[in-house]
Amino acid sequence: MTWRHQPPVLSPVPFRALADGVAAAFGLRVSAHDDVTLALRSRYGSADALLTDSGTSALILALRKVVPRGGTVAYPAYACIDLTTAALGAGIHVRLYDIDPATLSPDLDSLRATIRRGVDAIVVAHLYGYPADMFGVRKLAADQGIPVIEDAAQGAGGTLRGELLGSLGDVAILSFGRGKGTTGGSGGAILVRTPALADWTSSARSDLHTGSRGGMEVLSLAAQRVLSHPYLYALPASIPGLKLGEMVYHPPRQPLAMSAASAAILRWTLGFEAREVSSRRARAKNLIARMREIANVMAVRPIPGGESGFLRLALIDTAGTRVPRTDLGALRGYPMTLDQHAQLQPLLLSGERAEKGSHFLRDHLFTAPTHSHVGQSDLTGFAEWLDTREVESRVLAAAT
Repeated sequence: MTWRHQPPVLSPVPFRALADGVAAAFGLRVSAHDDVTLALRSRYGSADALLTDSGTSALILALRKVVPRGGTVAYPAYACIDLTTAALGAGIHVRLYDIDPATLSPDLDSLRATIRRGVDAIVVAHLYGYPADMFGVRKLAADQGIPVIEDAAQGAGGTLRGELLGSLGDVAILSFGRGKGTTGGSGGAILVRTPALADWTSSARSDLHTGSRGGMEVLSLAAQRVLSHPYLYALPASIPGLKLGEMVYHPPRQPLAMSAASAAILRWTLGFEAREVSSRRARAKNLIARMREIANVMAVRPIPGGESGFLRLALIDTAGTRVPRTDLGALRGYPMTLDQHAQLQPLLLSGERAEKGSHFLRDHLFTAPTHSHVGQSDLTGFAEWLDTREVESRVLAAAT
């Protein structure tokens, strides 16, 4: 066993952000909510930003707004299980469309067929920082007068045609959970484009109840800051009950406002996002260059005009023979398509099933860490793990 373990993702938080979070949790700081709201509006060019306690809460509220109760939304068949939670929380039905494994972007032919079957809105999710084809989706949606919700919870600073992911939908969702690159310990946001939707978010802001002040978020972030070090991460990773790196279903709950501590921390961490994105891109490109001669593996490529924020580097194991290396942070993608989620099945309309692209991703997608704790030795180890020839040569050497 090696004690060096890489966390799958890392959201850097400076000590001064934690200090402000503690002060806010105890009511010793003026609320940072207005500052964060203005920063998000400026960054994403939105008419308003509504701060919530999580990205899932933000998606529940957005779905409740644009999809009538009992209506139908189009979901990507390969996506985070939190989409299941949001559909349940909004009380809506679901149809599915396929994903292109080469780009992690919607299969537009599949989406077109899903629209023909009847939907009230479309959710488009950017996975691992890779841009989905929002312009293609918006064109299909506009032809039918259907709103598009951009789920940029994993946008991670990616761009499409020079526009930041999260600035392209009629409504956009952000998440600031601990694994999202830029964090407040928890929290989310709804971004809206039009004055009419801004009137709705203004009203919703008044209606949202306040939960805790966020003391637990500060404690969790402080623990993460220490235990995410590669020589300490093996400790929490060895505790099954924490379910680190696993897909875990959480039942829906009533959306709340962002905590005071999360807003205080986020005011700091938003300022570090550009530097972190640049750093992740450099590591991802380093690893992509190392794997060009490796057989049976290819890097997922951004769609034309897109640049990934590389929350994680997405790789396709075409042979389907590689096994995860948790010490390297090399993990499989989501182990199920959405139609396999027991909790979502009652909401799926008749005949809705994942298609071949989503099945392929379920069976062949791996992801690699790109965060600031990943060093040259980690990149070398990951490239060696990918290269089955290297593994075979070591086995032969050991046998002789």
